Amino acid sequence: MTSSRFVVGLEGTSLTPAERNAYSKHVPFGFVLFPRNLRSAAQTAELTADVRSLGEPAPLLFVDQEGGTVDRLGPLVGQPFASAASVAAAGSDRVHENAFLMGRAARLLGFDADFAPCVDLGQPMAGEAVLAGRTFGFHAEDVVVAGMVFLHGLTRAGIASCLKHFPGLGRASADTDSGLPVVDAHDVDLMVTDVAPFKSLASIADGVLVGHAAYPALSGEVVPASLSPRIYSLLRHRVGFDRAVFSDDLTMGALSGPLPGRAARAAAAGCDLLVVSRPGDEWEGLIRAVGETRERDGDLPGRERRLVAFRERCVSAPRPAFTPAAWDDLSAAVARFSEALARPRGETSS
Repeated sequence: MTSSRFVVGLEGTSLTPAERNAYSKHVPFGFVLFPRNLRSAAQTAELTADVRSLGEPAPLLFVDQEGGTVDRLGPLVGQPFASAASVAAAGSDRVHENAFLMGRAARLLGFDADFAPCVDLGQPMAGEAVLAGRTFGFHAEDVVVAGMVFLHGLTRAGIASCLKHFPGLGRASADTDSGLPVVDAHDVDLMVTDVAPFKSLASIADGVLVGHAAYPALSGEVVPASLSPRIYSLLRHRVGFDRAVFSDDLTMGALSGPLPGRAARAAAAGCDLLVVSRPGDEWEGLIRAVGETRERDGDLPGRERRLVAFRERCVSAPRPAFTPAAWDDLSAAVARFSEALARPRGETSS
């Protein structure tokens, strides 16, 4: 079913009648929830359970939770989660604990996977402006160590992971939300720096999310990475990643043209799962457009295997029942961690 190639967003804090009808008829692979969908912990747990009941197999629930400026769950906890930059500066054990607590919160609310960690390099362009606070560091070696312990933290919490934004946004000079940044760097430079964390972490990540910046040296043309067959080939063959690959949100400003056409191009280029934060009235058009690429899909058996494996990874992890008491315990643990993070190493609380 072509709808199983999509991860889509919802408009509000509950399913509308139109959404319930559309997504019961064509059940997507999963749903990604944003701040507009999250009013409280109890409401979020109720919404994820309702969404999961739309069909069989039950759609998976995704969240974009990094901490810092990309913190969907902190407001529900009552305590912001620390950014990648701040925990990396405090040590790898703090990176692990922050990821574990975010994963615990996500799992308790009913989520299956996190679109994290961000393993872009904190270079003096996007790393300081567009990606401020979202990167673990400037050097690939530091990002690999932090990314590894972050992945372990999510796994320990029962949440699947997704490295982003392949092949790396650290050199981009603009936000892909608003336009198409072109990274004019030599392919060798990109491979030994920006791509290196993805290659090093490929064996332990559950997924990879491909970004929308353009890399002419890697793709041979000025085209968003998410729409480039060469970028997906690079990820599969030179990086050696053989698990689920996601697009970044296809509604973003770096892409042009009608939404169904964007989805069809990403699917034809080699993307497994297409993220659309606001399908609106185009849900059936998206399904049709991607369905038309199926006849030319030479990787269909591999893609189906990867989607099954990702689903099994998510549903095999224990899913604790949400209770107010369990949420209060988690909130207290986050508060203790935040207090410890604010203190210099070796200093104890009074």
